[in-house]
Amino acid sequence: MAQIQALAFDVGGTVFDWKSAVRQEIEARAQDRGVQADSEAFAMDWRSRMFELVGQVRKGEISRMNADEMHRRALDDVRSKYSNLALSVRDLDEINQVWHRMPVWPEFPAALTRLQEDYRVVVLTILSFAIVVDSSKFNGITWDGIISCEFLSHYKPDAEAYLAGCRLLGLQPEQVMMVAAHPLDLNAAGKAGLRTAYVKPKLSEPPVPAVSAEPSPDKYDYNAESFTDLAGQLCK
Repeated sequence: MAQIQALAFDVGGTVFDWKSAVRQEIEARAQDRGVQADSEAFAMDWRSRMFELVGQVRKGEISRMNADEMHRRALDDVRSKYSNLALSVRDLDEINQVWHRMPVWPEFPAALTRLQEDYRVVVLTILSFAIVVDSSKFNGITWDGIISCEFLSHYKPDAEAYLAGCRLLGLQPEQVMMVAAHPLDLNAAGKAGLRTAYVKPKLSEPPVPAVSAEPSPDKYDYNAESFTDLAGQLCK
């Protein structure tokens, strides 16, 4: 089997804590208005609707757009459920920027530094290039590269997205390992010929297949309890 040369990380929910960022934003706005809001439900509804839109884009049912545009459209679709927040268009535009300042899991920066000593470590994500650049800068982390599906002809989990990422790295699929906390992402990457590493998720996701499928540890090349654990397994 070919030696792994590069690690391709999913980031939304795997590396970046999208949920706490959204919840804090909604809780702050509810407090400012003196109303109650279920920030957990808001976050889950928004995330669920966004993945529905990703699916529609992949099927060609709606025009192609990047994650910022999908997040913004999803906000329009869920706003009516939270009418007590009285969110204006300006409010929605501002809330949409929360994805550009997602916090990183505390253990990740040190693990990333260790992994970069032995591998090329890049991002392969459905999120926009700007989201990853801004959230990475927000947390003071630097990647060897960022591959956003907005620049590819396909979104994950289409096989073409993974294969395009490998081509951009100048590597064969078996030389690249997809790292994610989402089983569907890893299952699709594995079918495309990539190696796979599952990292135990640190947050609950909405009940949509893209992010909530049950893991199959026996199918993955590596299974890790944490990023520190993964680095320990890969960097001997």
